Amino acid sequence: AGSYNQSGLNLSGLAQTWRVMMLRLSRETDYSLLAIMYIAAQPEGRLTDRREIAAHYNIPPEFLGKVLQKLSRHGLVRSVRGMKGGYALAKRPDQITLTDVVEAVDGPIILVDCQCDAKSCKQEEVCTVQSTLAGVRQEIRGVLDGVSIHDMRRRLESEDAPRLISLGAALR
Repeated sequence: AGSYNQSGLNLSGLAQTWRVMMLRLSRETDYSLLAIMYIAAQPEGRLTDRREIAAHYNIPPEFLGKVLQKLSRHGLVRSVRGMKGGYALAKRPDQITLTDVVEAVDGPIILVDCQCDAKSCKQEEVCTVQSTLAGVRQEIRGVLDGVSIHDMRRRLESEDAPRLISLGAALR
């Protein structure tokens, strides 16, 4: 049992490990998307308290607060202080892309270190993969740029009515 390469090494667990490590959104980004989707489901003008979002998704409120601060600093949500304060989207849902959220929380999308600082790469002068990986990075960005919060909401409405109903019930 298991998969072996030409050298006789067992690779069966390696592919699974790579799938987990490669191109995975951080927990912080995951929570950011959940929070934005929750806020986007609110009636226009309604502010949402972070504790309400945290309770709905079982997210530690302090951690969610830090996530929402990042989203606010990047202009994706707006924060209103005070007793009747909370969060609202700072842009229309069709103007917020997955790239916006990922980069607000985790920084630029990079696959290898030389994509953010070529000077740190010891192989730069002899590198045979840099241009290909730059193209892959652009493809990934293109996919993420092509999905807005509005698109996610529409998909949820068409494919996953029970979750949408659950979210709607939580908003009442």
